[in-house]
Amino acid sequence: MVEITLGLIAALAWGLHDFFVRFIVKKINIFTALIITNVVGILALTLFLVFSKKILVIEQSFLVISAVYGLLFLVATYSLYKAFDHGPVFIAAPIIGSYPLLSLLYASILGTSPEAYQWLLSGLVIVGLALTVSSQIIKNTSFKSDILPTVSWSVLSALLFSISFQLGQNQIINGQEVTSNLFARLTAATILFTFAFKKMHPLGLSFNQILILVFMGLLDTIALTIMVYAGNYSRPGFSSVSASTFGLITVLLVCIFYKERLSKIQSVGIMLVFSSIAILSLG
Repeated sequence: MVEITLGLIAALAWGLHDFFVRFIVKKINIFTALIITNVVGILALTLFLVFSKKILVIEQSFLVISAVYGLLFLVATYSLYKAFDHGPVFIAAPIIGSYPLLSLLYASILGTSPEAYQWLLSGLVIVGLALTVSSQIIKNTSFKSDILPTVSWSVLSALLFSISFQLGQNQIINGQEVTSNLFARLTAATILFTFAFKKMHPLGLSFNQILILVFMGLLDTIALTIMVYAGNYSRPGFSSVSASTFGLITVLLVCIFYKERLSKIQSVGIMLVFSSIAILSLG
């Protein structure tokens, strides 16, 4: 299925992106990182439109939807940064990666009720998340004061990601994904400059940090454009499900390079989350 393949490509891009988020989140101001990554996205999309000679769409409904999902995606990304900042990553990543569960709820509201096995697998995802979070609290009581902010930011990020994808895959956007993503990022950059300009410190960054942020901006732009493009197909929700496996990529990279250890219960919980999501995508 094309939708699943598109989601997996987006997952790879976001998995690498979030690995670098963990790498710099405690060293670089969040608003500085957000403005640079969004500006990089704006420049990349503008260059693509110039060389492809595409005509800009300026219809009101198109602009409104693009602006709204751009705003939501910005806040979702900020929430992801905050969740990873509080850590640990193996708590934040599975929760954020479970955002496709909300797609089932949206499908029920819109009249396309999921089948019984989809709800069953969704329940298994919740069980996996519970095992991951509860075992961390039992393992180390020092996380009792920190675990709530991590979970709260992660849940908010998952909620806003799901809504932004739902809007971005609207039929009005079909065929104009690059233009829509450009307006979405222009909206995000405008909001950042308006409300957080004094909190940005781009001049204090090292050359290596700038390179990492540029790479993150390109990865994020590619992933979001792919997700919006999936709206051209009949079942775009499947792209959200497969894209949610980005957290698994992030966790594996962090375990390899940061040597974070998982308990057996946490490993079972995380594998239960991602295996259930994988089966959902195959179904």
